[in-house]
Amino acid sequence: MQSSPQFVGIDLGTTTTGLAWIRPDGNPEIVPNADGERLTPSVVYFDPHEDVKLVGVAARDSGDPDRTVQLIKRHMDDPEFTVSMDGRIWTPAEISAIILAKMRRDCSQIIGPIEDAVLTVPANFNELARKATLAAGRIAGLNVRRIVNEPTAAALYYAHAQKLRGRIMVYDLGGGTLDITILEVDDHGIRCLTSEGAGRLGGSDFDERILELIADAYQSAHGVGLWENELERRRVLQSGEDLKKMLSKLRQASETVGSQRGGVARIELTREVFEAAVSRLFTRTILLVEQALASVRFSPQDIDHVALVGGGTRMPGVRRMLKDYFGTEPKTCGNVDECVALGAALFAMKGADVEEVCNHSYGTLALVEDAATGAETYANTIVIPKNTPIPCEQSQTYVTSEDNENLIEVEITQGEDSDPKYVDIIGRIALKVPPNRPAGCEVTVTYRYDENQRVKATVRDERSGKTTEVAISYEGAGVLSDSEVEARREAFDSLRIE
Repeated sequence: MQSSPQFVGIDLGTTTTGLAWIRPDGNPEIVPNADGERLTPSVVYFDPHEDVKLVGVAARDSGDPDRTVQLIKRHMDDPEFTVSMDGRIWTPAEISAIILAKMRRDCSQIIGPIEDAVLTVPANFNELARKATLAAGRIAGLNVRRIVNEPTAAALYYAHAQKLRGRIMVYDLGGGTLDITILEVDDHGIRCLTSEGAGRLGGSDFDERILELIADAYQSAHGVGLWENELERRRVLQSGEDLKKMLSKLRQASETVGSQRGGVARIELTREVFEAAVSRLFTRTILLVEQALASVRFSPQDIDHVALVGGGTRMPGVRRMLKDYFGTEPKTCGNVDECVALGAALFAMKGADVEEVCNHSYGTLALVEDAATGAETYANTIVIPKNTPIPCEQSQTYVTSEDNENLIEVEITQGEDSDPKYVDIIGRIALKVPPNRPAGCEVTVTYRYDENQRVKATVRDERSGKTTEVAISYEGAGVLSDSEVEARREAFDSLRIE
């Protein structure tokens, strides 16, 4: 067994998870799981006969969809989402921790004990999803030293492996999410300028479109539906994913599918038909590209390189679309679904001069007076604007609106819109102040944004000098408190995870 690395990098993906370390020669390398797979499907199966949790291909192919959990990453930002299994409630953080524990245990057999890790997340992950990811790492027994955005990790790998420099747009189309990030890379480090993304736009959405094409073709040929239950649907979905991969290499491909009611059918599909079916998805991705460019006032000609990340970028339609838009061939590294984990390993072992930015704005709900009319409206006032370099700290002073207020309540928001309907309230702070105060007393709200893109807020009543500080916390069945995370961590050591 080789000596243990100091850190590892883990890409906890929507559809697959990868772990990488730095070899003695200074280059990153993917560490395979116990089955020899470089990437592990992010799927968990709860066996009904014995207390074992399967992770990976065995879980995906278990044949029991009611006891199989997949795409859990899409629920990391949902405070109410849980999975009920055998009388126990599992949160998204715990399901993710099972996957991480599998990676830790398998890979440690190759590279030695694993304790410290850098985890990656989509750039568009919100505060709750980042907190859940940190919790998952802790429950799995990892000391999570840093959360790094996936496009930033990928850019670090491209800079290392291909020596890319200049203004780089990372186009990251993974299994479940899309991130568009613009960065400046030089010999001294990486500076993120902006990120845009979609949490429900990835390879699995393209798989659903091809599933519809297969189902329609089968219906036309046999006059009956192709599946009657979720198990049958998932089997066809897997065939559809295989067909999608073939169409990335061939202009025409076929797949045999069948059901007990209609028999077997050979489905023929061309790349042109598939690309027409997913054209709206392509359009959504290019709209996010335009949005990212506009946010930093760049034109396509201002980008030196477009770097491809994620298995979805193997589709020829994606590469052709980006080449037409930017006028140059996008860069690829050959292992586009591994480069995030490889970049995270580089960051973990060597460190890097990386400057990230806030991917959301943070503010406070307050009454705002129109200077021209004197009318007051309840609005979201931004304290930390999106794309502010982090870590950072910024303050905004407000005044109380009523006499005799003895409790100051501050609602913390995440989002860019001034309309309260279009932002998320992610926290509330209550500060008791002395009685018999007039309206117009100043209150200062300060937000601190750390390198893991977690937020803390402080409220100070300037008249009394009273101050209170809180870290953003959430409530819901799918949210674990710090004490619950520690309890789950202790219990995880006894879980049988294969």
